[in-house]
This record gives sequence, C-alpha cells and structure tokens, in this order.
Amino acid sequence: MVRAIECIRYRGSNLGAGFATFNTRGSDLYTVKAFIDGDQTREYITRGLEMHGLAIQSEEEPIWGDRMTFGSWKLYVKASSDASVSIAINNLNEELMNGGKMIRGRFYSFGRKVEVYKNVGYPLDVAHLYGLLDEPVNGDMWIAHTRQPTNSPGLLPIWSHPFSSGNVAIVHNGDISSFGANLKFLQSRGVGSLVGTDSEVIAYLVDYLARVEGISMEDVGTILTNPYDRLLSRMATEKASNIRRLIHRFRGAQLDGPFTVVAGYGDDDESYLLAVIDRSKFRPIIIGEDRDRYFVASEECQIRSISPHATIWTPAPGRYILASTKRGLIEGGREDREMFYGSLQTSAPKLQKLSVTKTTTTPQFVDAAGLNYHELNSKIKTEFAEGSKEVSVINVSGHRYIGFNLKVGTKLALHGIAGNCLGNFNQGGNIVVQGNASDDVGDVMHSGRIVIHGDARDVLGQALQGGRILVRGNVGNRAVIQMREYRDSKPAVVIGGRGDDYFGEYMAGGVAILLGLDTIDADYPGQLVGEFVATGMLGGTIYIRSKVRSDSIGLSPPRADILSYLESLYYDGDIDIDGLNKLRAMDDLSINKIEASLPEPGLSKIRALYRSKYSAPLKSEYRRLSQVDLDLVDPPLREFCSEFGIDDEKYTKIRESNFTVISVIPPKTHDIRKVQEIEE
Repeated sequence: MVRAIECIRYRGSNLGAGFATFNTRGSDLYTVKAFIDGDQTREYITRGLEMHGLAIQSEEEPIWGDRMTFGSWKLYVKASSDASVSIAINNLNEELMNGGKMIRGRFYSFGRKVEVYKNVGYPLDVAHLYGLLDEPVNGDMWIAHTRQPTNSPGLLPIWSHPFSSGNVAIVHNGDISSFGANLKFLQSRGVGSLVGTDSEVIAYLVDYLARVEGISMEDVGTILTNPYDRLLSRMATEKASNIRRLIHRFRGAQLDGPFTVVAGYGDDDESYLLAVIDRSKFRPIIIGEDRDRYFVASEECQIRSISPHATIWTPAPGRYILASTKRGLIEGGREDREMFYGSLQTSAPKLQKLSVTKTTTTPQFVDAAGLNYHELNSKIKTEFAEGSKEVSVINVSGHRYIGFNLKVGTKLALHGIAGNCLGNFNQGGNIVVQGNASDDVGDVMHSGRIVIHGDARDVLGQALQGGRILVRGNVGNRAVIQMREYRDSKPAVVIGGRGDDYFGEYMAGGVAILLGLDTIDADYPGQLVGEFVATGMLGGTIYIRSKVRSDSIGLSPPRADILSYLESLYYDGDIDIDGLNKLRAMDDLSINKIEASLPEPGLSKIRALYRSKYSAPLKSEYRRLSQVDLDLVDPPLREFCSEFGIDDEKYTKIRESNFTVISVIPPKTHDIRKVQEIEE
C-alpha cells in the first residue's frame, strides 16, 4: 500500500498523508487514537473517558515526529456499545477543540474494526513514523491518501486524511459544495465537533447512515452519489420510486460537487470497500481486480504496482463501487463492465521483449524504472537535443508530461502506462504508446500524432486543434472537449472502443469517430457512449457506430419540468388531451421527439426550455455514411486501421455500418446576414 500511494507522490505535499486498515475479526476492545499537545491533555482525556463510563485497559506512549507539535497517542478501551464510545468521543472532541479558538488535541480514530495512521508529511514519512514498514500490519482492507485537504490550513495532523468516525474511515479527492447542508444534517443528529473540512463530514455521514440508521451499504452508496433523475427514469418504476424515497428521507446527506470518495466500513461480519463518484466525474478513479483482491485508485499505475496483471476498468459517472470480504464485488460501477475491460490488461513489456523495427535512425532507449517524471522528461529532452530522432522508453509507470511540446520529425515510443498530460502542446511529433494512457492526453495539441494501443482515460484531446489521436481501446469522460479547427487545420480523433459522458462537449470543429470494434460482428443492444453527448457543441462532426438515444444528446431539461410545461400548454389550449397523454407516455422527451408530435404554437413556446446561450441547435441522424461523410471519415479511419492491423474486410464493415451522425444545424440565411452586418 505504501508503494502504491507513493506512485502518485507528486499529487501530494509534505503537509499531510495517511493510511487506514480494517480487520473483520476486530476485537472486544476499542482502539482509540488521539493527537495530544502534552501530558496535561493526556490526563484530561483519561479523566474524560472514565467520566463517560469507558474503561482504559492499556495504552502506549505517544509517538512524536521531528516536526510534530502533537503526538499520536493510542489507547485500548472497554465500552458497552459503539454508541457510548461515539458519544464520549464527540463530547470530548468538542471540549478539546474549544470552539475552534484553541486546539489541545483531538480523537481521530476509534473503533473495533479500524485503525488510522496519519500525520504531517508524505506517505512514506507517515509509514516510517508509525513503523508500518518495520513490522507487518495485517488487515482485510487498506485505504491511503496523499495531500492535506485543500480547504484546510494543513499545518496540523488533525487535517490529514484519512478521516474516521467509529468503524468508518474515508479518503477524498475534490470539493463538497453540499458541505453546509451535510453539516446541518449531522448537527440535527447530534454531531457537534468537526475540524471544519468537508472530507471529515463524509466520514460522519457514512458512520451515521450505516451504524445509527442501519441501512445497507448499497443504500449508503445510492444516497451519497445522488443520481440524476434521468438515470432513475430509465430504471424499473418500483426501483426508481424506492431510490427517490430513500434520497428524500436523507436529503441532507447527499453529496454534491466534484468528488471521488473511497470509504471503508467494518461491521460485525465483514469489511466493505465503497467508492462514490460525482455525477459529472470531475475527479479520476480506476477500478481493478485480481484473483484475491479489489482495488480503487486515482491512477492505473497504483494498481499495477501491487498487481501487474489485474483487470482494470473505469466506472461510470454518478455511480458507486462496492465490495466486501464475504460477498466479493457487489456493485462494479457500471453496467456491462466487461465491455470496458480495455484492449490491454497486462503490465509493461521489459526491454528484452521489445522488437525494434529497422529505420533510418537507431532509436535511443531510456529506462524509466526508478525515475520520477521530471528526471524521465529531462532524459528524453536531452536525447532529442543531442540529435536523436527516435526515443523508446520502457517501464513507463504513470510518468506525466511525457512528450510535451514535441517537435516535427521526432518519434517517441512508450512501453507501459503513460501518465497525465501526455503529448500536451504537441507540435508535430509522433507518440506511440504500447499500453494505456491516463487523463488529459493531447491537450491543446497543434499537429502530429498520438497513438495509444490500449485505453485512454478522461479528457482526451481537450482543445485539440490539429493532428490526429488514435486510441485502440476505450476513452473516459469528456473526450474531445472543446476540440476545434482553424482554416485548413482539421483535427481528427478515432476511438476503437467506447466513450463515457460528455463526449464532444463544447466541440467546435474537427471529426470525432467512435467505432465499438468489439461489437462489429454482434448486434449490440446498447450505445457506445454515455450521457450528455455534444453538450454545448458549436461545430465539427461526431460519428458514433451505434444508435444513440436522442435524450442522451445535449443537455435536456429535467423530465418533470418538461411535463409541467406540457400541462400548462394543455390548459392554455395549445394541445389537446390526447396529444398530452401521447407525450406523457414517451420515454424520450427530447426536442426532436416533441417536434414530431407537438403542433404550433405550443412547439414555439416549449422550445424556450431547450435553448442555451452555450450551444447551437443540433442535428442527429442514425444512418449510413454519405459521400460527404466518407470524405471526412475515410482518411483518419484508414490510418487507424493501418496502425492497429485491422483488415480490409473489417474496414469495409465499418464503412458500411449505420452511424449516429451529430452536427450543428447551420444558421438561417437571415441570421448570417445579421452576423455580416455586425462584422461590417
């Protein structure tokens, strides 16, 4: 676990890190840990626990680090129930914090199933401080985190992750904009002492819902993710109704904002690993499994550092992942997760396994093993500066910024897992990844090529304005966001697998093609892309080789708002009762469907619901490709097939398939004249 979290050391700082371990077997005694500023606070805590009816059975000497103003003190306590311990800890913490004016100490871990190790420093510093690398500490589950909460001072260990309450511990990446509502919810349930960061609130929410309310971890995941109404509308009526009732009952506990949360919980029988993702998936998360374990991480390299051959997939936005020691994987984070396993599920090849193609220049080899991203990029830069035209890098494992600002006439071959920001500002270089790539591939790329033989994660091709990106596998959220074109520079992106939500968001030019190659010979009932396709799109063309629901295209108003508006049209006499009932019965209430069923003047009125200053009217058709389409699609498609060894027969099948073609409806002539007048 230390090795895995140190893989992303660059994401953190020396202001906070930590670990938590869970053990199903537990103990009859409660393991209680507190940060204290000295002997006086130690005596105060001892008296306070005894006054609340808790008996201290044994204790250890506080652990003090070089830079610590607080020592970590561990006690073993006997109590009658979880509730009695929770009440005592909450009351004493409120007294120790003194209303936020002075901090004398704080309990940061208490329970029979969980123990937290955290402090100021990097993960490796914390591991050494608590001796985690000296004597093995066994557990059914571990979670870890690097970096202090960004909305806290981060100067004291109380603000470090993980945050814990009872037999719950969580780590969190992001910001909880629902913090005020969540805090009021907890205060109404008797929680009075918090350190002031949104991360800690999540730990108390999970503890309250699971321990006090006794609801299942599946329901905890549903409440925290707070799913979109459009997702519920596609579920069975009874299931959707149950979820709506659950969310309404605990309406102060839902999370909102950009977040990824990983929580651990131990009850009397098993340990649970729960990960929840915000509805727009603004923070990274990767899921993995091997024969013995389940993994959740920010980056793939973390999982590969523990299990090189683990099966990897990405969850869908607004979902949760749940696994337990007894039941295994309970919820995988998306339907048909096997479809998202990707093209490559193995570790990076070693140097001796590489076959070098003869070229006019001899490639220079660089071994990334043991190098941080800055050292690796310096070596690559030096090779090109000294005249090399081709550099091959082995053992790439999450190194970021590789191929930044690569120039024309250079080639970079990468073997392994490329980290964030691969090929940003590419100026004409050729980058080939024999493996997977992380987030932010090809940001503001001007020209050149990026070829990925595996999967790419979120935000591929952001503001792409030239060149080509070819991905054999799947892509994550917000692929080709803000993609654009200028004069003769028309970028193209071809993806061999699937995409997630917001594909083509704010796209303003170029060509984006989604192929679903693994379904080429099958009648695939689903669609190759998620929700909110082409939201805010202003230009360019999207080709998706499957039928896409029209209510998945753009950002439609909530169904309840549309139905209310239609009812008002009925009362105004703009639609009769038969027409209203026909629209009510439709599963898909996109503007395209309404236009086919609603006469004027009602149609003109309801269009106002669908207008946005950030988007243009979209045209969506499911059809064979025309000659105009082929003129756009054929060059990048041929290059894709050539690069990945796709034969002529499959290439022909692709060309002859039906595609959902999405483009912007051209403005009317009189609108063009208005623009010309303004320009003049």
